[in-house]
Amino acid sequence: MDHGKSSSQNMWAAVQTIVITAAAAGVFLTMGRRDQEITFHSMQITQLSSISQDLVKSQVLSEANDSKHNENIADLKDRLERLEAQSR
Repeated sequence: MDHGKSSSQNMWAAVQTIVITAAAAGVFLTMGRRDQEITFHSMQITQLSSISQDLVKSQVLSEANDSKHNENIADLKDRLERLEAQSR
């Protein structure tokens, strides 16, 4: 009888070991997925930050170019007015 009891105890221990191993594997897989998602989102945030910086630089350069363009037009207007005054 002890042999039958020992066999069922061994089987129960094996089942417990399998369940604990599966649970641990599940925990590690979940942690791995979360780490992967965090890494992926971190990369996206970094790219979005870079895009935002480039957009701000573009806007600043555009404003500077507009200002320079306005100065050039004002200069051309002054030159035209002087030319018209000379021709009168």
